[in-house]
Parts: sequence; structure tokens; C-alpha cells
Amino acid sequence: MRTWEGVLETLVRERRGALVGYAFLLAGDRATAEDLVHDAIIRTFSRARRLDNVHAAEGYVRRAITTQFLNGRRSRATARAKQHLLVERDAPPADAATGAVDEVTRALGKLSGRQRACVVLRHFEDLSTEETAHRLDISVGSVKRYVHDAMVILRGELADLAPDEPDETVSAPVVAARRRTP
Repeated sequence: MRTWEGVLETLVRERRGALVGYAFLLAGDRATAEDLVHDAIIRTFSRARRLDNVHAAEGYVRRAITTQFLNGRRSRATARAKQHLLVERDAPPADAATGAVDEVTRALGKLSGRQRACVVLRHFEDLSTEETAHRLDISVGSVKRYVHDAMVILRGELADLAPDEPDETVSAPVVAARRRTP
């Protein structure tokens, strides 16, 4: 077996779920996420590269997923042609977090492609602003703007999910000082 074949096998077996999760954050749809991952793996391993470890291969695949998502390579005609192949979606798990997951997914769907990619890379992938700019081939200022605009939208959409924050008008030292006063 060639080295790349072992890397491919290990990548699909061990990291496929994480890759689909990453693609789902971008696409917002499980079927589209699966397609993005499948196409990205094919694109990554169809070119002659020295992929001798899973970590490097995963980096290439994640980059391909992001690029494909941003370029919108999948036309509506192709999606319609494959529509009959789709199976009914799995029933979501019946737990308390399901509603929150649905709301976050819906809120992410309100973002533009660039905003969504920047938010996912910055907050899910935990990349710095500079790394995100490099990955998306845009300026650092653009990343900051996309993230800022996206956060404004997300805060508005997800306001109901925010935990109750303490009243900040009275700070802790003031409260402590009031307790000491007779």
C-alpha cells in the first residue's frame, strides 16, 4: 500500500466526522456538508502531493472545503439533479440542546458566505485574525469587518440564548463597600 492510501484511509476513518462537522458549520445542511467533504477529499488526493501524515492531509481537506463553500461550485442544477438521491433526514436527538443547535444553525444561515467562513475559522477553528486572513486570502481588516458584522447579526438572532448577565451598573467593589458601611 502506498503511503497516501494509508493516510487517506486513516483520515476517512478517524477524522471524517470532524470534517463533516466543520463543513456543516459552513453549509448549514448535512447533505451539503457531506458533499463538500467528499469533493474536498477527492480534490485533495487526486493531485500529486506528498501527504504522509493525517494532520497535513486534514489541513488540505479543510482548506478545500472552505474554498469550495466560498466559490459555490455546486450549481443549483446539479443539486436538483441529485435531489432524488437524498434520503429523509435522520430524526434529531430529543435532548434539551436541540433547540439551541437549531437556532444557532438558523442564525449562521443568515450570514453571508464570507461572514460565515470568518466566524467559523475564528471561533470554531480558533485561528487568529492573521491566520484567517491568510487562509481566505483577504486582508486582516476585511476579516475583522466580516467578524464584526457577523457578530452583530448573531447577537441579534441569538439574544434569547444569552445567559442572564448580572447588573453591571453596580460593580462588585461598590457592593462590598456598601456591606461594610453601618
